[in-house]
Amino acid sequence: MALVSRGKIWTSLLLVLMLIGTGAAYAAPSASAASATPFGDVPAGHWAEKHIAKLALQGLVNGKAEGQFKPNDALSREEAVVLAIRFMGQADKVDTKEVVAFPSTFSVDNYFKAYVNYAFKQGLLNMTEEFKLASSEPSKPWGSASASREWVARLLVRAIGKEADATAAATKATSFSDNASIDPALLGYVNVAVSTGLVKGVDESKFDPKGTLTRAAAATLFSRAEPLVQTAYPGQASGIWLNISPTELTMLHSDGTTSTYSVTDSTLFSRADSEKLLTEDALTLYGKATVISPEGGQADYAEQLDDTPQVKTVEGKLVVVNESKHKLSVLVGQDVEEYEYDPDQEPVATDADNNAIELGALPADANVTLMVDAFSQSPKLVAVSVKSSTVAKSGSGTIVSVDTSARSILVKDASTAVASPLAVASTATIQKNGTYVNLPELAAGDAITYSLLNDEVTSIVVTPSSANTVQGYLFKVDTTAKTVQYTAAAGSSDIKAKFYADNVTVSIPNATSPDLSNLYAGDAITMTLDANGKIVGIEVKSRAFTSVTGGTITSYDADSKILVVKDPSGTPGAYTLDDATKFDLNGTAISQSTASYYLTKGKKVNLGYLGTKLVFLSVVSRYEGTVVKNDTNAHTLQLTLKDGSSVSVGYGTPAVDIYGVTTANYSNVAAGDKVTVLLDSNQNMATSILVNKTVQYDIYSANAAQNKLNVTDSAGTTTEWTVGAGVSILGENGQAADLSVFTAGSALNAVYEGKTLRSIQLVPVVFGQVASVDAAAGTVTVQPGANAAVTRTVGTSPIITKSGSTVSSLSSLSAGDRVEIRNNAANQTVITVVAGTAKEVWVSDAVSSFLKFKTSSLTEDSVKVAPTAYIHQGATTLTLSNLSNGDKVTVYVLRNKAVEIVKS
Repeated sequence: MALVSRGKIWTSLLLVLMLIGTGAAYAAPSASAASATPFGDVPAGHWAEKHIAKLALQGLVNGKAEGQFKPNDALSREEAVVLAIRFMGQADKVDTKEVVAFPSTFSVDNYFKAYVNYAFKQGLLNMTEEFKLASSEPSKPWGSASASREWVARLLVRAIGKEADATAAATKATSFSDNASIDPALLGYVNVAVSTGLVKGVDESKFDPKGTLTRAAAATLFSRAEPLVQTAYPGQASGIWLNISPTELTMLHSDGTTSTYSVTDSTLFSRADSEKLLTEDALTLYGKATVISPEGGQADYAEQLDDTPQVKTVEGKLVVVNESKHKLSVLVGQDVEEYEYDPDQEPVATDADNNAIELGALPADANVTLMVDAFSQSPKLVAVSVKSSTVAKSGSGTIVSVDTSARSILVKDASTAVASPLAVASTATIQKNGTYVNLPELAAGDAITYSLLNDEVTSIVVTPSSANTVQGYLFKVDTTAKTVQYTAAAGSSDIKAKFYADNVTVSIPNATSPDLSNLYAGDAITMTLDANGKIVGIEVKSRAFTSVTGGTITSYDADSKILVVKDPSGTPGAYTLDDATKFDLNGTAISQSTASYYLTKGKKVNLGYLGTKLVFLSVVSRYEGTVVKNDTNAHTLQLTLKDGSSVSVGYGTPAVDIYGVTTANYSNVAAGDKVTVLLDSNQNMATSILVNKTVQYDIYSANAAQNKLNVTDSAGTTTEWTVGAGVSILGENGQAADLSVFTAGSALNAVYEGKTLRSIQLVPVVFGQVASVDAAAGTVTVQPGANAAVTRTVGTSPIITKSGSTVSSLSSLSAGDRVEIRNNAANQTVITVVAGTAKEVWVSDAVSSFLKFKTSSLTEDSVKVAPTAYIHQGATTLTLSNLSNGDKVTVYVLRNKAVEIVKS
């Protein structure tokens, strides 16, 4: 809002203000076009402009001849007395016709004598003190002499009624270097004036008690002190804002009445925590405020005193709006509660998208949030927010599951990758393959577009899938032709073939980083095809052969190719090798001739067989399992392997590799660690112990085309990865995926074998404002920025971090809290409550994604802005480029990055 000349308002005001210098009235010329005060010598942007304008409107300060305020003139003692009496709201009690006589040594101009005499009667001034002061300065008239800073401190402290506090602080030294220069009789007053924030030093170390005070500085002091006296000035009112717009302000007063004030180009706006005049954006709904409207109807000055909403929040289900009785009923728990509203000031009603709604048009049974006045003597309903959207909107995603009995679907959003439950209306239309179908015909994996109204899905269209799956039994993988040969039924002679893509992934239960070489004839497989019909993923559902883990070779006949192996229980079995038998060592395929070197008595092997035919044989050069015990005295590791069997491995001084540990040894291996143990050639002793560790990272940016991810660790360090072919890529449910599922703002769990990255898995992350909490159901509904609200199942006792403490009760969360919900590396649900901090922008660097803030010291205050940060003003989404020097913002920082910025 432009701050322009007030014209008639300021001129008429000046005609009724007595000018301090002479007591005469002058018609002032108009101020300059940009001036916010009626005084021509107080230009726009003057450091005391706000305070001078405010006190002029209240009638506390006047100008001197010809519309000049003389802001840099020294304040005289008699001027200070008049200002103090007006500040106290007692100017009308001064008998200006009273004949007052003072001693000849106490010189006061005639106009001010009645005010000074009244000040003596009220205890603002003490005759003994002031007559003594006048006698000590025979060359100076007491009244027109400049008021010293310490003298004004005493006058101000007495005006706010803190004489007793000054007496208590009379012997306490201040922290100023010139404390010894303060008159001992005034020391207590200086202490109180400084401690209450009314008076400051001329710099951080000096008070300058004998220095003079300018008229501008005096206006600032008394303006700051107003909250301490709460004087009712003519034309001024206080309350809370019910409505703030560029054309109108509505205020609710403590007596329950409301007033509406028009806003013009000359309305001034301010905040109690700012020294400057601002715009209407500085005002906050439901916060305490004051307004000056001497002529009534128009807001000449509006000041925000406190941002804390003076309302209570009630959540429930709408029962009825009774417009004739001006009441609204909601079901809260099992009780129906009624709330009255003012028919002349109907509550503002909005939906989840901030669309305005007529009160009588609120949808029945809607989940609502009520804002009820907690300020006035007769509380009323002031606002209603419907948690659903009353305007149809659309979305798209993939169905995760379908609950036909509850008529709901769990949908993974196409843009956020967050799965949320959606209720399906009984009248919803569902189209699949061009025909209308019923809800049970929807299936997990269906890609859909849908429409929502009042939090219910009203229509669903299943989009043609770009991928489908084929089940079968593996016959052969032909790496030359790049085909997978399979049969539709086990043992069938009808062999089919499909080409596989270069980036095909293989998933086998309990296998680490499997590939095509780990597939065996007879495997029951599911093949995922892309839009071109090529295989992009193969998942082994079951295997036809029998496995033996931890067998020991008894003998091998190279001529007949018969291998005898005892299983862990000591039972021997004879197996025949042929050209189809596969061999590997340490996970690397080897030829049969190379494998024959290891087929000696006592060697430990894992194998798979069909009947007596050996399908594969793995020379045991490693164990993968969980440490049960590490006996560092006996130098043995007791392991539980993936198949549940146990093994004990000895070690001497093995190489130990642990992610995040620079120099590790066997003493760093602990019970519960998942490890890969590499064995020596005799398969008896561990040569290397690789501790498997899961580490969580935030995804800063992703480039799937170049196989690159920028990830940030818990210390805030961002690193660029090139994800190689040896790294398994998994989606949030553990399914094979590609890098396209990893997006900025999400997270991933990285599994390291020692210090070697083996796999990455998507971890969905949601950050936003808590809309509601259902502790019984263990769910939290969050509004993530400008996106649709999502409901996350978190359980009844998640790990909640709030204000530096860890709790597990969902009752610690409140609507409006900013939270991040994710699963940690141990797959525990973690909710982090992020507190906002008020800041004032200094520099906004959109190129480097940095915000720098103003501080009262020389230390720099800045924050990196996350690429997915929600920057907004109300419901309007902004960018960093929209933030400018001086903007007031609330910043929410998570792991050293701003994730939300709210412009005031």
